[in-house]
Amino acid sequence: MNKEILQNLEILGLSEKEAAVYVSLLRQGEVGSSKIIKETELHGQYVYQALGSLEEKGLVQHAIRRGRKKFSAKSPQVLTRLIDQQKVIADSVAIKLQEMMILPPDQRFEVFQGRESYVAHEFELLEQQQDGSELLVIGGAGDKFNEMMGERLQEYALLQVKKNISIRYIGSEGQRAGMPEMHGHRKLFESRYLPGLFTGQVNTNVWLDCLGFNIFGEPVTRFTIWSPVVAGSYRQFFETLWKLAKP
Repeated sequence: MNKEILQNLEILGLSEKEAAVYVSLLRQGEVGSSKIIKETELHGQYVYQALGSLEEKGLVQHAIRRGRKKFSAKSPQVLTRLIDQQKVIADSVAIKLQEMMILPPDQRFEVFQGRESYVAHEFELLEQQQDGSELLVIGGAGDKFNEMMGERLQEYALLQVKKNISIRYIGSEGQRAGMPEMHGHRKLFESRYLPGLFTGQVNTNVWLDCLGFNIFGEPVTRFTIWSPVVAGSYRQFFETLWKLAKP
Protein backbone atom coordinates (compact mmCIF):
# COMPACT_ATOMS: atom_id res chain seq x y z
CA MET A 1 0.00 0.00 0.00
CA ASN A 2 1.07 3.57 -0.59
CA LYS A 3 2.67 4.69 2.69
CA GLU A 4 2.12 8.38 1.98
CA ILE A 5 -1.62 7.87 1.46
CA LEU A 6 -1.87 5.87 4.68
CA GLN A 7 0.02 8.55 6.60
CA ASN A 8 -2.22 11.27 5.18
CA LEU A 9 -5.33 9.35 6.23
CA GLU A 10 -3.92 9.13 9.75
CA ILE A 11 -3.39 12.91 9.74
CA LEU A 12 -7.07 13.27 8.80
CA GLY A 13 -8.05 11.33 11.90
CA LEU A 14 -8.07 7.66 10.93
CA SER A 15 -6.14 5.13 12.97
CA GLU A 16 -3.37 3.15 11.30
CA LYS A 17 -5.62 0.08 11.01
CA GLU A 18 -8.64 2.09 9.82
CA ALA A 19 -6.52 3.63 7.07
CA ALA A 20 -5.24 0.22 5.94
CA VAL A 21 -8.74 -1.28 5.85
CA TYR A 22 -10.24 1.70 4.02
CA VAL A 23 -7.56 1.68 1.31
CA SER A 24 -7.95 -2.09 0.96
CA LEU A 25 -11.68 -1.68 0.32
CA LEU A 26 -11.07 1.07 -2.23
CA ARG A 27 -8.76 -1.29 -4.10
CA GLN A 28 -10.92 -4.41 -3.90
CA GLY A 29 -14.47 -3.10 -4.13
CA GLU A 30 -17.22 -5.02 -2.31
CA VAL A 31 -15.64 -7.95 -0.46
CA GLY A 32 -15.95 -10.00 2.69
CA SER A 33 -13.79 -9.53 5.75
CA SER A 34 -11.56 -12.50 4.90
CA LYS A 35 -10.21 -10.78 1.78
CA ILE A 36 -9.53 -7.61 3.76
CA ILE A 37 -7.65 -9.64 6.38
CA LYS A 38 -5.60 -11.32 3.67
CA GLU A 39 -4.60 -8.10 1.91
CA THR A 40 -3.91 -5.99 5.00
CA GLU A 41 -2.31 -8.87 6.94
CA LEU A 42 -4.07 -7.59 10.05
CA HIS A 43 -5.54 -9.80 12.75
CA GLY A 44 -9.24 -10.42 12.19
CA GLN A 45 -10.21 -8.68 15.43
CA TYR A 46 -8.48 -5.48 14.32
CA VAL A 47 -10.18 -5.62 10.92
CA TYR A 48 -13.64 -6.03 12.47
CA GLN A 49 -13.01 -3.14 14.87
CA ALA A 50 -11.77 -0.94 12.02
CA LEU A 51 -14.78 -1.79 9.86
CA GLY A 52 -17.14 -0.85 12.68
CA SER A 53 -15.49 2.50 13.35
CA LEU A 54 -15.23 3.28 9.62
CA GLU A 55 -18.96 2.68 9.25
CA GLU A 56 -19.61 5.07 12.14
CA LYS A 57 -17.53 7.69 10.33
CA GLY A 58 -19.49 7.15 7.13
CA LEU A 59 -16.53 5.84 5.14
CA VAL A 60 -17.66 2.22 4.82
CA GLN A 61 -20.99 0.49 4.26
CA HIS A 62 -22.07 -3.14 4.25
CA ALA A 63 -24.74 -5.28 2.63
CA ILE A 64 -25.91 -8.84 3.24
CA ARG A 65 -25.23 -11.09 0.25
CA ARG A 66 -26.42 -14.69 0.55
CA GLY A 67 -26.35 -14.46 4.31
CA ARG A 68 -22.85 -12.97 4.47
CA LYS A 69 -21.69 -9.43 5.15
CA LYS A 70 -19.98 -7.70 2.27
CA PHE A 71 -18.19 -4.42 2.84
CA SER A 72 -17.43 -1.58 0.46
CA ALA A 73 -15.78 1.83 0.75
CA LYS A 74 -17.76 5.00 0.21
CA SER A 75 -16.43 7.77 -2.01
CA PRO A 76 -13.18 9.39 -0.82
CA GLN A 77 -15.05 12.71 -1.09
CA VAL A 78 -16.51 11.83 2.30
CA LEU A 79 -13.06 12.67 3.70
CA THR A 80 -13.75 16.36 3.15
CA ARG A 81 -16.51 16.04 5.74
CA LEU A 82 -13.94 14.79 8.24
CA ILE A 83 -11.88 17.93 7.60
CA ASP A 84 -14.96 20.09 8.18
CA GLN A 85 -15.65 18.25 11.42
CA GLN A 86 -12.06 18.79 12.55
CA LYS A 87 -12.37 22.50 11.84
CA VAL A 88 -15.60 22.74 13.85
CA ILE A 89 -13.94 20.95 16.76
CA ALA A 90 -10.83 23.13 16.50
CA ASP A 91 -12.94 26.30 16.46
CA SER A 92 -14.91 25.12 19.49
CA VAL A 93 -11.75 24.25 21.42
CA ALA A 94 -10.15 27.57 20.47
CA ILE A 95 -13.17 29.49 21.80
CA LYS A 96 -13.12 27.59 25.09
CA LEU A 97 -9.37 28.07 25.49
CA GLN A 98 -9.78 31.77 24.75
CA GLU A 99 -12.35 32.01 27.55
CA MET A 100 -9.95 30.26 29.93
CA MET A 101 -6.89 32.31 29.02
CA ILE A 102 -5.78 34.93 31.52
CA LEU A 103 -3.95 37.73 29.76
CA PRO A 104 -0.87 39.18 31.49
CA PRO A 105 -1.21 42.69 32.95
CA ASP A 106 1.63 44.06 30.80
CA GLN A 107 -0.10 43.22 27.54
CA ARG A 108 -0.07 46.08 25.02
CA PHE A 109 -2.41 46.56 22.07
CA GLU A 110 -1.79 48.79 19.04
CA VAL A 111 -3.66 49.62 15.84
CA PHE A 112 -2.05 50.77 12.59
CA GLN A 113 -4.22 51.99 9.73
CA GLY A 114 -3.31 52.99 6.21
CA ARG A 115 -0.57 51.81 3.89
CA GLU A 116 2.25 54.05 5.15
CA SER A 117 1.56 53.17 8.77
CA TYR A 118 1.31 49.47 7.91
CA VAL A 119 4.60 49.37 5.99
CA ALA A 120 6.45 51.33 8.68
CA HIS A 121 5.20 48.93 11.35
CA GLU A 122 6.27 45.86 9.32
CA PHE A 123 9.81 47.26 9.11
CA GLU A 124 9.76 48.14 12.81
CA LEU A 125 8.83 44.57 13.71
CA LEU A 126 11.48 43.09 11.44
CA GLU A 127 14.23 45.40 12.66
CA GLN A 128 13.63 44.72 16.35
CA GLN A 129 13.67 40.93 16.02
CA GLN A 130 16.80 39.05 17.00
CA ASP A 131 18.90 37.56 14.22
CA GLY A 132 17.79 34.02 13.44
CA SER A 133 14.20 34.61 14.56
CA GLU A 134 11.16 33.17 12.81
CA LEU A 135 7.90 34.68 11.57
CA LEU A 136 4.85 32.42 11.32
CA VAL A 137 2.03 33.46 8.99
CA ILE A 138 -1.46 32.00 8.76
CA GLY A 139 -2.67 33.69 5.64
CA GLY A 140 -5.55 34.16 3.30
CA ALA A 141 -4.26 36.97 1.11
CA GLY A 142 -0.60 36.33 0.36
CA ASP A 143 -0.57 38.65 -2.66
CA LYS A 144 -1.87 41.59 -0.60
CA PHE A 145 1.33 41.77 1.46
CA ASN A 146 3.37 42.25 -1.72
CA GLU A 147 0.89 44.84 -2.93
CA MET A 148 1.02 46.81 0.32
CA MET A 149 4.83 46.74 0.53
CA GLY A 150 5.09 47.94 -3.06
CA GLU A 151 8.54 49.20 -4.04
CA ARG A 152 9.85 48.51 -0.51
CA LEU A 153 9.23 44.76 -0.79
CA GLN A 154 12.77 44.09 -2.03
CA GLU A 155 14.20 46.19 0.81
CA TYR A 156 12.15 44.17 3.31
CA ALA A 157 13.29 40.85 1.80
CA LEU A 158 16.96 41.90 1.91
CA LEU A 159 16.68 42.92 5.57
CA GLN A 160 14.96 39.62 6.36
CA VAL A 161 17.82 37.64 4.79
CA LYS A 162 20.46 39.86 6.39
CA LYS A 163 18.99 39.11 9.82
CA ASN A 164 18.60 35.42 8.88
CA ILE A 165 14.89 35.52 9.75
CA SER A 166 12.91 32.62 8.31
CA ILE A 167 9.23 32.70 7.39
CA ARG A 168 6.80 29.81 7.42
CA TYR A 169 3.49 30.46 5.68
CA ILE A 170 0.25 28.44 5.75
CA GLY A 171 -2.18 29.36 2.99
CA SER A 172 -5.27 27.96 1.33
CA GLU A 173 -5.00 25.31 -1.36
CA GLY A 174 -6.25 27.90 -3.84
CA GLN A 175 -3.04 29.89 -3.33
CA ARG A 176 -0.72 27.05 -4.30
CA ALA A 177 -0.61 27.82 -8.04
CA GLY A 178 0.15 31.51 -7.59
CA MET A 179 2.60 31.23 -4.70
CA PRO A 180 5.75 30.54 -6.81
CA GLU A 181 5.14 33.76 -8.73
CA MET A 182 4.51 35.78 -5.55
CA HIS A 183 7.15 34.34 -3.23
CA GLY A 184 9.08 31.69 -5.17
CA HIS A 185 12.22 33.83 -5.36
CA ARG A 186 12.27 34.66 -1.63
CA LYS A 187 14.96 33.15 0.55
CA LEU A 188 14.25 31.65 3.97
CA PHE A 189 10.59 31.27 2.98
CA GLU A 190 8.63 28.01 3.23
CA SER A 191 4.94 27.48 2.53
CA ARG A 192 2.34 24.78 3.08
CA TYR A 193 -1.35 24.63 2.23
CA LEU A 194 -4.64 23.58 3.83
CA PRO A 195 -7.59 23.08 1.47
CA GLY A 196 -10.38 25.60 1.97
CA LEU A 197 -9.52 26.66 5.50
CA PHE A 198 -8.14 30.14 4.95
CA THR A 199 -9.79 32.61 2.62
CA GLY A 200 -10.64 36.27 2.56
CA GLN A 201 -8.63 39.38 3.32
CA VAL A 202 -7.29 38.58 6.81
CA ASN A 203 -4.11 36.88 7.91
CA THR A 204 -2.28 36.30 11.18
CA ASN A 205 1.40 37.01 11.91
CA VAL A 206 3.13 35.43 14.90
CA TRP A 207 6.47 36.68 16.23
CA LEU A 208 8.04 35.53 19.49
CA ASP A 209 6.80 38.54 21.45
CA CYS A 210 3.69 39.67 19.59
CA LEU A 211 0.71 38.61 17.54
CA GLY A 212 -0.66 40.56 14.58
CA PHE A 213 -3.87 40.50 12.56
CA ASN A 214 -3.76 42.10 9.12
CA ILE A 215 -7.03 43.14 7.50
CA PHE A 216 -6.32 43.94 3.86
CA GLY A 217 -9.34 46.14 3.32
CA GLU A 218 -9.54 49.79 2.37
CA PRO A 219 -7.65 51.08 4.20
CA VAL A 220 -5.37 48.25 5.34
CA THR A 221 -5.51 47.81 9.13
CA ARG A 222 -3.07 46.05 11.44
CA PHE A 223 -3.85 44.99 15.04
CA THR A 224 -0.80 44.04 17.13
CA ILE A 225 -0.94 42.43 20.58
CA TRP A 226 2.38 42.64 22.43
CA SER A 227 2.42 39.57 24.65
CA PRO A 228 4.86 36.62 24.57
CA VAL A 229 2.20 34.51 26.31
CA VAL A 230 -0.47 35.14 23.67
CA ALA A 231 2.08 34.79 20.86
CA GLY A 232 3.27 31.50 22.35
CA SER A 233 -0.24 30.05 22.37
CA TYR A 234 -0.69 30.96 18.71
CA ARG A 235 2.69 29.42 17.86
CA GLN A 236 1.44 26.13 19.29
CA PHE A 237 -1.73 26.46 17.20
CA PHE A 238 0.39 27.18 14.10
CA GLU A 239 2.53 24.07 14.67
CA THR A 240 -0.62 21.93 14.79
CA LEU A 241 -1.82 23.36 11.48
CA TRP A 242 1.68 23.02 9.97
CA LYS A 243 1.58 19.27 10.59
CA LEU A 244 -1.80 19.02 8.85
CA ALA A 245 -0.82 21.23 5.91
CA LYS A 246 0.85 19.92 2.76
CA PRO A 247 3.92 21.32 0.95
